[in-house]
Amino acid sequence: MDKNLQIPGLYIIRFETAPVVPAPFAHYYALKLNLLAEKELEVDFEIKYKDRDELSEDEIYDEGFTTEDDYKWKGPVPEKWISEFEQIFSSSKTIRKREENEYEDFVEIELEENEKRVTIYPVDKERWSYFLQEFMQAIFETSGRENPFELSFVEIDHDKTTRLDLKASFANKSFTISKNNGAPQQLEWTQLQQIMDTVYRAEFVSDNASEVKPSKQGKYLTAGDGLWYQMGVAVLETTSKSKDLSKIENLFSTLGKKV
Repeated sequence: MDKNLQIPGLYIIRFETAPVVPAPFAHYYALKLNLLAEKELEVDFEIKYKDRDELSEDEIYDEGFTTEDDYKWKGPVPEKWISEFEQIFSSSKTIRKREENEYEDFVEIELEENEKRVTIYPVDKERWSYFLQEFMQAIFETSGRENPFELSFVEIDHDKTTRLDLKASFANKSFTISKNNGAPQQLEWTQLQQIMDTVYRAEFVSDNASEVKPSKQGKYLTAGDGLWYQMGVAVLETTSKSKDLSKIENLFSTLGKKV
């Protein structure tokens, strides 16, 4: 099969969570990529959540979801995503036979071949699942449904305050850091997932967080939601033997030395 992108061309990607994934997490979506020109991409996106009829609203909200999670949007996205799609599409091994596994997400790609619409199935499903998660975030950001990712770390030590601001745009796949409101510096995009894995491994207790900008000695995190989480008070260890807080502190100490 020709792995060169067809421009103009229409690719339709369909995704569904593994059958074992329960509500309210279970979902499926269709993502239509309309390649209008070498630097012009329009998408038509729709996501629906499954099997929620037997859940109460409280059960849905307790898992961090809402009753309005279904979403659809059509419009242009940054040209960056043409090359992102080309990279994974051209390097991915695909098969023609549909295979389903109750423990694996389902991914299929519809495209035109010899003037006919055909469907292929990527073998590296986990890689595609991660790519599509980032692409979906880019769509949410471009459409205005969600803001770019922001995370700030503030350390107050007597009369000295140090602040580190991280900002990531999925739409443009750009990641920056700034120190004490200085000029932002570029970080590698791959660092974003590593940082998120380290920070959000800890337990965030919103009931212990504050809406007031901190002024007392301590170390704090805020993620653009208006709440300040003090380390050891609103950011806690997940177990008695975990070292989540020290890992977060070491992470920002290392990042701070690079700015």
